[in-house]
Amino acid sequence: MSDNYLEIGIITRFQGNKGEVRVKATTDIPERFLDLDFVYLKRGDELKELEIDYIRFHKQFVIIKFFDVDSIDEAEKLKNYQVLIDESEKYLLPEDNYYVTDLIDCEVYLKSGKYLGNLIDVVDTLGADIFLVKGQEKEYMLPASREMILEIDLENKKIIVDPIPGILDL
Repeated sequence: MSDNYLEIGIITRFQGNKGEVRVKATTDIPERFLDLDFVYLKRGDELKELEIDYIRFHKQFVIIKFFDVDSIDEAEKLKNYQVLIDESEKYLLPEDNYYVTDLIDCEVYLKSGKYLGNLIDVVDTLGADIFLVKGQEKEYMLPASREMILEIDLENKKIIVDPIPGILDL
């Protein structure tokens, strides 16, 4: 077991009276839960591994039944735990798709080579995602479009961008 985990959901409450928990998926691929036999649950410094009995979907939630969690009381105790998987289990994404956790802290440079700042967040909008870059004087919001993001080099934690004129002045 490594120290590198990827969050795929948060337990929001119990579901029903058989010990099921309701999970708000924080992954773009909720179906990936179906491939799991166990997950890690983390809250604060506490980390535990729980084996999955079964998984089903209800509305926009993932419902998980763990072995040895058989009552509302036991399920309620799991509220607000992060649902994690070992990073080694993460899906290989299609080309030009990245995990947000891999992008955070990348240094962002303009095409000219000028340092713009560090990527501190990726904001999920209904259209293109927005890269939030913290520069020395201000924060920049850059649409994560093919036209503006020229290169993402995860090995060197470096992103090269060519923003449209005026966007850095916003």
